[in-house]
Amino acid sequence: MQINAGISFVILAWLIFLFFFGGLAFSLKRNKFRLLNGILGNLSLLLLGAALALTITYSQIPWLEHAMLVALVVIVVPIVALYLSLGVLLLWNAIIVWRKESHTLSNMLTLILGLAILLSPVFSRALRAIFPPRISWAVMGLMAVFVGYFAFWLVNFITSFLITRLFHPKWNQQYIIVLGAGLINGERVSPLLASRIMKAKDFGDQQFEKTGKRPIIIFSGGQGADEKLPEGQAMKAYALKHGMTAYTLIAETKSRNTYENMLFSKEILESRKIPLAAGIFSTSDYHTFRAAGYARYVGLKIDGIGAKTSKFFIPNAFLREYIAILLNHKVFHLIALGLLILLNIGLFIVQFNS
Repeated sequence: MQINAGISFVILAWLIFLFFFGGLAFSLKRNKFRLLNGILGNLSLLLLGAALALTITYSQIPWLEHAMLVALVVIVVPIVALYLSLGVLLLWNAIIVWRKESHTLSNMLTLILGLAILLSPVFSRALRAIFPPRISWAVMGLMAVFVGYFAFWLVNFITSFLITRLFHPKWNQQYIIVLGAGLINGERVSPLLASRIMKAKDFGDQQFEKTGKRPIIIFSGGQGADEKLPEGQAMKAYALKHGMTAYTLIAETKSRNTYENMLFSKEILESRKIPLAAGIFSTSDYHTFRAAGYARYVGLKIDGIGAKTSKFFIPNAFLREYIAILLNHKVFHLIALGLLILLNIGLFIVQFNS
């Protein structure tokens, strides 16, 4: 009876895993760039681990059980170490960013988060010292809701992004949209922007080697208030000087943000009767996920290729993209977070009156 029950648990665990993994595959087929993929991906990983653990436990094979314990230690120890040192690592990264980048608020996100993590125990002790136990626990409960909610979506965002890195566009693209990123002194292409241009060139060159066909390149970027010429025009001039004379190059010069990059580039594609789904866009790797969302919003169901970002800037860039994605769906998150806060307050009132 115990053996039959064990086998039933194992089969049920694998069926649940296959259900969510199938949901992930279906979701990816419809849209590779959405946070749902991160949720399904993380659930699939957890369920796979549970299914494997149950299978090994009920198999009663000693060496498999020992291997499972070793694997568990190998996985858990780095996660715990990262959690315990996260505040220090973020502050260390913030110092590097401070030295190498401009001192803007968007470049101090790792500094703010690192300080918040390191100072949270001090805040917790001060809260317990000043207020009665029930009040302090209520406040910490609300803080836990905030932290847990935003941590949940951050983990899912990172997983969603990593999943998109598993896919590579096919070598049959008719166009590449290169997204603008600002000019140095209002006229020169920055290293970040140059990397986006060269990423498009590298892809186009490889496609030409494999198929003999070069994609049309659309450089998308308008002229900012502090710029002497449109970004699209500067990008096109840079491309011509760096080996892209064999390409058909188009400068889109009206857009002011990523949404307009996609919208006005789509208008160019339609005017030239180029199939909208037959292309990709090129941007910085950390920006591909959010840019793909804007592309789909305007009707371009295309994927992106990402130019490498300096390693020291990746944490800050990811935090910035994460915040931007949350703000794009702020109504949903305000409602969801509000409901969680009300639930937490309700539980506190029940406990207070009991």
